[in-house]
Parts: sequence; structure tokens; C-alpha cells
Amino acid sequence: MPIRIGLVDDKQINRQTVKDKIVRYEELELCVEARNGQDFLEQMQTLNPKPDLVLMDLEMPILDGIETIRLASAAYPDVRFIVLTVFEDNDKIFGAIRAGASGYLLKEDTAVNIVDAITNVIEHNGIPMSPSIARSAMELLRQMPANPSASSTTTAAHHSILTDRELEILKELVRGKNYKSIGESLFISPLTVRKHIANIYDKLHVNSRAQVVNIAHKNKWV
Repeated sequence: MPIRIGLVDDKQINRQTVKDKIVRYEELELCVEARNGQDFLEQMQTLNPKPDLVLMDLEMPILDGIETIRLASAAYPDVRFIVLTVFEDNDKIFGAIRAGASGYLLKEDTAVNIVDAITNVIEHNGIPMSPSIARSAMELLRQMPANPSASSTTTAAHHSILTDRELEILKELVRGKNYKSIGESLFISPLTVRKHIANIYDKLHVNSRAQVVNIAHKNKWV
């Protein structure tokens, strides 16, 4: 059975270049193609079966690659992600890895390297990186303190996705409460709770409570 591949990049020419690199490999099957993170997450809600691995660009409008990986890896834990980008920026490397990326490649990498990276992740749970990226990652590790404290920047950044009221309702959802109980706790009507939850689902691009709970726990929102 071929490995199902997703491809997310805002530029059609870049998507075509990647497709040209992998199309001749029978062990790969392109099953979803998206122009940005939001487009990808919307397609994922109805796509069945899901891709095994997604090649993800970083700089995209509407929803960038790092935030897309963060949301999608929590909502779809069986899907792997490899960043495929032109950026060697240390912050982007670190952000992508923290978000859940399983690898980090440059678009200039050869077809052989990209396919090898895909099979490495799927078959061996590897973490493939382009040589220059690996050097940057090693340098980042050397610069980290021996006992780094938990960073608050990630949590703060993600809180901006949801309003304060939505976060309150999210916490109640995670506790397993129904609409009526949440409304009683927050002194709002069940209808208002329902509307807020619909907004939460829409912002996180999910369609089930289980996915919302996974995202909340992964991002330490609760």
C-alpha cells in the first residue's frame, strides 16, 4: 500500500515542483493538496482516509505552517509532518519542531532526499533534516540551558486564537460538561454556549470534542 502524502504550499509553482519530484515514486500517493493551512484543515475534516504524512510550507497567508502543524498534529495524531521550506531561520526550526514536525527539509533538496525522508519518518520514526538544518538544530541545542524552564511564549501565542470567553468554555468542555452545565457555571444560556463552541470548532478547524480536548491538552490551555 503506498504512503499517502499531503502537500501544503501557497504557491502553485512550488506545489508542482514537489509533485514533479515525487510523482514517479510508486510507493507514494498524493491524496490532498492545499494552498494554505486553513485550506488544508478544512479539507482534512472530510478527507478519508487521511494522509500518512504531509509536506508543509511555513510562510503562507491566512494560517502559516507552524500553526497548522500545531493544530493538525493535535487533532490528527496519526498524521506526520515534514516541513519543506526555503527558510533556515533558527526560530522557525525550533518553532516547527515544538509544533510537532517530524522533519525539516529545504525545497532545494533532491527528490531522492525527500522520498528517503518520508520513508524514514513512516517506517523508522526518524527525524530527517537537511544537513544545514541539522547543523542549526545542533547549535540550538548547544545554546539551550541544561534545565530550561517551560516557555510561556507558546501558550501566550495560542491564547490569541481564542477569546477569553472561549477559553473559559473550552476548559469546561475539557472537564466533560455539557452545554447546560457550562451555561450554569458561566451564567450564560445553553444557546450562547453552543454558539461559542461552534466558534471554537471553526477557529481550530476540528469537528469533534475529542479533537478539541487533544488540542487543549497539547497546547497547555487547560
